Amino acid sequence: MHFLQRAADEGWPELIVADPNFADWPWGTRAAIDLLQRWARHGRLMTVLAYRFDALPRRHPRWMQWRTVWDHKLQCRQLQARDVSLVPSALWSPQWVVERLDVERCIGLASAGRTAVVPRGEMLQEWIRHQSTPALPASVLGL
Repeated sequence: MHFLQRAADEGWPELIVADPNFADWPWGTRAAIDLLQRWARHGRLMTVLAYRFDALPRRHPRWMQWRTVWDHKLQCRQLQARDVSLVPSALWSPQWVVERLDVERCIGLASAGRTAVVPRGEMLQEWIRHQSTPALPASVLGL
């Protein structure tokens, strides 16, 4: 939540979040939604990368509702990894990065240093450009 607090307080223009399925993230809490709401009000962009999105609607209905309202500032992309263990679990902005290196033990790094932020941002951008496809539409249009 500290990451979202800083993003909202400091007006970070871009966020990329990645995880195999976001099952254990706090997206469904009222506090997380309030922070995302504050962050999104000022022309921001968020990219959500996941191996699977099936846990989000079930476990995080508040996030799904928020996502529908802010769809114009949010893109969801499904990662095309051969091995789910290769999918990062990270929150990134040009200002700061948090990455879980050992998901089971929840061990990772958090840094504002360029030596951590830049390479992780480049890695996530590569996933977006070359190893992902659009996913989880905010609404389903039909005839």
